[in-house]
Amino acid sequence: MRKSKYTVVLTGAGISTSAGIPDFRGPSGIWTREQEERKRKKRNGNKKRKKSGEKSPNNNSNNNNNNINMSIVGGLDVENETNEKLGDIGYQIPRRSLAGNESNGRKRKQSELQEAIKESKQQTTKKFISFETALPTYTHRALTHLILHPPKNNNSKNKRTYLHHIVTQNVDGLHQKTNLPRTKLSVLHGDIFTETCDLCSTEHVRPHEIQSIGLRHTGRRCTLGGTPPGSCPGKLKDTLLDWEDDLPRKDWTEAETQCSKADLVVCFGTSLRIEPAAGLCEYPTAWPIPADSEEKLGYAIVNLQKTPYDEGAQLVVRARVDDAMTYLMGKLGYSRDWDAIFIDD
Repeated sequence: MRKSKYTVVLTGAGISTSAGIPDFRGPSGIWTREQEERKRKKRNGNKKRKKSGEKSPNNNSNNNNNNINMSIVGGLDVENETNEKLGDIGYQIPRRSLAGNESNGRKRKQSELQEAIKESKQQTTKKFISFETALPTYTHRALTHLILHPPKNNNSKNKRTYLHHIVTQNVDGLHQKTNLPRTKLSVLHGDIFTETCDLCSTEHVRPHEIQSIGLRHTGRRCTLGGTPPGSCPGKLKDTLLDWEDDLPRKDWTEAETQCSKADLVVCFGTSLRIEPAAGLCEYPTAWPIPADSEEKLGYAIVNLQKTPYDEGAQLVVRARVDDAMTYLMGKLGYSRDWDAIFIDD
């Protein structure tokens, strides 16, 4: 990050786990727990069949069942292009293209997915808190601080900023709770606290969850847009993407622009299995570099699990994002009390 003149961060569910919000493929992740439970049920079923003398289902049947289960709980693997939706807790990260092409994966009814997630949540002993009560983690706060505040011990005349933009796949609103300027954030899959006007596109951020999904009208009217403010007659819609919804054009375009401009993209807490968001990490080096420009650095990954993009990364760190971020803030010259100053702000 010291070498990079322009840095963008791509964040995923892993940066919110220390806030009490579950991720997907971590040790206590939604899909991890669900897959473990299905394996347990399969083992128990085999034991019962063995005791009763029943034959096990044939291999073809097992394969078909596994394919079906992957649509429900395997989640967004690039190779099978399935979608996932956490309808039970309002968390959704769909696989989408801007052009609006439907996913090649098998579609699942919302009720079936909700039942799978509900069952998974009941099986875990770890208690997760609600989106409303969740607070930004150390990583959320540090990323905002990097954008807004150069290190105080930076003695150079032109104090530099180490981070310039954040692209998030999360819908939990924790980046926004750090008072990060909206212009510095691209939200690709919506925000559970945000409604937008269907006429003027003005965002209305609520202190409570929007009880809707799929860009549906919420029954409320625009109160901020228009000239003078509040004169817009538009209706409000939720911003959470559903199966057939495209990525928000404004945020996606800005994400592409920022990542193309970047020398370095750092991926925090994401398995990089959701397209097209995952591919943003390769944007710094995706196009020929002008002869008069310096060579770009590429991308780095901080994630506990392996990702499909590990091989091409300049650096892969297997660590909890809060631990890695604590180390990074020190190396970039921030004093240990920066977080207290941030909270006071």
